[in-house]
Amino acid sequence: MTPAKKRVKLKIRFGPAGKPLGFKGDIVKVPSYLHEIGLNALEVQQVRQINIKKNRALEIKKAAEENNVLLSLHAPYAINFSSEKEEIIEASKQRLLKALEVAHWLGAYIVVFHPGYYGSRKPHEALEIAIEAIKDVARIAKRKRLRPLIGPETMGKKSQLGSLDEIIDMVKEIPNSKPVLDLPHIHAREGGILNTRKDYEKIFERLEDELGKKAFNPLHIHFTKIEYSEKGERRHHAFGEGYGPRFIPLAEILVERELEATIISESPILEQDAIKMKKIAESILKGKSKKSLEKLE
Repeated sequence: MTPAKKRVKLKIRFGPAGKPLGFKGDIVKVPSYLHEIGLNALEVQQVRQINIKKNRALEIKKAAEENNVLLSLHAPYAINFSSEKEEIIEASKQRLLKALEVAHWLGAYIVVFHPGYYGSRKPHEALEIAIEAIKDVARIAKRKRLRPLIGPETMGKKSQLGSLDEIIDMVKEIPNSKPVLDLPHIHAREGGILNTRKDYEKIFERLEDELGKKAFNPLHIHFTKIEYSEKGERRHHAFGEGYGPRFIPLAEILVERELEATIISESPILEQDAIKMKKIAESILKGKSKKSLEKLE
């Protein structure tokens, strides 16, 4: 991966995970609000239950297209593809399929989901079981001609299935899938590893070596600051509260290499930190010094 010589334009989209905090009203109007504040991505949250009907989804899709907002969708948290109970795995399949259907109506390009928990299983066993279950979902989705990508997310707790290596192994085997890089989760799970350009370069080089183009165009990234313990993730924090991971080194790589990316803010102050991340990336594109940007982080 060699740095691009010419910086033409920003190829990164920014937006919140769910309704912006400053927005009150109908979700159909969220894309126009995001456009007004300079953002162009939205991860629709269906994490408690899937409750968007087809007619509503089509309205949101139209609004997103009119305002140049790229949609993704986060599936319910109540998914566990490595459960010891077969009925939970089957219910997880149905939830992910329904999320893919809603995302298809929305025109969302990817469905993000948490793969599961190890429980009493050994990690390799949990991974194998999850892959087979998600492959079933992929087969049915293909038969139904559902277009959105299947996006297993890197997870922040050591009890959860979803290390970077495990997500890479999933995406290798599951058709129509793409890794969702929750970089704060990786940072927390591995004890605070994302602080320099080299730290991020290791991840991108691994993705390129193992998955090639399948991981990119665009990279789908979650970002916020995060607090962690020896067990992994504890809670999310806003920029400026003294927590990692560092954002500036990530932005430098994305901008200099002209990588396409969608960065979803999961900060407690959602769109405010999405705007801050966009400002950092735009400043790097304009050649501003790293020191002048550090106050934003």
